[in-house]
Amino acid sequence: MGLLKFILTFIVVYYIFKFLSRLYLAYVLNKFKNNPFSHTKNKSSDEKEGDVTIDKMPKGNSKNKNVGDYIDYEEID
Repeated sequence: MGLLKFILTFIVVYYIFKFLSRLYLAYVLNKFKNNPFSHTKNKSSDEKEGDVTIDKMPKGNSKNKNVGDYIDYEEID
């Protein structure tokens, strides 16, 4: 009897979760559909449109001078 009660409880909880997740997903999709570009707004309002800002500067030279030995080769006809 305990196992049957557990299985029925599990099935009921599963269907409730499935129903609520479907409602939540519909809410999220409608919210995104109404305002799809809300995440692309600039955080600082004092910048003009078209200005370029650099958030992170590179650390020194990115070229590695020690890449290996040069191997000369001959073309084979």
